[in-house]
Amino acid sequence: MDTKTLHILEYPKILARLADFCDFSASAELARDLSPTPDFDEAFERLAETGEARKLLSTQDLTIGGAHDIREHVDLAARGGVLEPKELLDVHNTLIATRNLRRNLEKQANDFPRLAELALRLPAPQGLVEAISRTVSESGEVLDSASDKLAGIRREVRVAHDRLLTRLQRYLTDPGTASKLQEALITQRDGRYVIPLRAEFKGQIKSIIHDQSSTGATL
Repeated sequence: MDTKTLHILEYPKILARLADFCDFSASAELARDLSPTPDFDEAFERLAETGEARKLLSTQDLTIGGAHDIREHVDLAARGGVLEPKELLDVHNTLIATRNLRRNLEKQANDFPRLAELALRLPAPQGLVEAISRTVSESGEVLDSASDKLAGIRREVRVAHDRLLTRLQRYLTDPGTASKLQEALITQRDGRYVIPLRAEFKGQIKSIIHDQSSTGATL
């Protein structure tokens, strides 16, 4: 069917209304790209698929909850790019949603044969969901289990952190230094741990001055 005829029939408006019913961005794009077919068998098959989908949605609360439009992520990865943890989590959740939908439709193949056949085309990369689960937490944080090297580095950081706090704590409890502090308190300034030194004792404790109070009494 030519473009002029489709325009007269307001076919683009029909597609726009159809796309409005789509909850998924990729689905909306597919809806807007639909074109009529002159082939009777194909038209019959499309109507049959639509009939199954209507029956399914009218009897079951079937969703693709958790799925995201990951086309850009997949394209980046295919070109050798590196995905951020949040992007990996989007891929992870989308694959789980896809897997659940596929399993659900496969179980109902007798009632919805055409939809089950479509479900078989859904990707099921072996081991990818598990690999991402070992790498990124549900909140999008990179886990220690992402790699042995990362786990080792983080252990070293924790040990160094504990040693630092232990050393600072000594300043708070050692009689030789505690009296020189404004108060027994460890805080952070610009991402660095600091203790409040009374200004008159400047230079008596080996340290680096990061800032001072508005009155100048505390360093």
